[in-house]
Amino acid sequence: MHSLRFVVVFVAGASLCGFTGRAAACRVCDPFLHCITVNPGAVSCVEGPGACAMFLQCFGGGKRVPDGGTEFLTTWSLFDEAAAGPLPSRVPSLRAEAGDIALGEEARAVTGGEEPVGALADAALAFGDEFALSFVDDAGDGFAIQRSEEGGRVRLEVREVTGDLPGRVLASEALGPRDQMRVPARVEGRDRVLLLQAADVRGGNGPFEVARLRRGLASAARTLPARSEPLLRAHAR
Repeated sequence: MHSLRFVVVFVAGASLCGFTGRAAACRVCDPFLHCITVNPGAVSCVEGPGACAMFLQCFGGGKRVPDGGTEFLTTWSLFDEAAAGPLPSRVPSLRAEAGDIALGEEARAVTGGEEPVGALADAALAFGDEFALSFVDDAGDGFAIQRSEEGGRVRLEVREVTGDLPGRVLASEALGPRDQMRVPARVEGRDRVLLLQAADVRGGNGPFEVARLRRGLASAARTLPARSEPLLRAHAR
């Protein structure tokens, strides 16, 4: 059985993943496979059902330190295309004010059923204000996600990946905290659908939002198909 590999690509160039100079939380994976704030640690951290990975030490343009409580969150959920009902669009779309940041079945609910999706194939929660990540199958095909801060919103760019190399841009949008991005992607030789959201949660609401999203990950873990090896496999470049 094929399993989705998690490949993380950090690009040093400022155009892709430059350091902003402001304080950003440093993180590590704890024994429960959760990303927690620790200094020193990593600039970005991603956790999924039963897996956790952290990337790029908190050094670069100065040591990064905890930022005082802001959670820079990104979620993505990968679904099969709907097997019945209206034919899904292969064109990316953005739903403004769709609902709170969510993943897994909660992300499906945020769509309101307007654009149906099939079975959940994977989900993840990422911490970090700026990063570039690739998610590929055993053939090195899949998609890449780049996150950056843009004028009080979060820009997410999704690229096609073929043979481990990022290619054409599938979608690029600046999201508000309640917007949802839908992007067609081909993974494991099948047409799939990505639902993505991003939010910068400031003040005391961060821990509550993270706890809610982790409940969503736990629920996703119970519905995803069994795999012979961990879903999340990381390689830093």
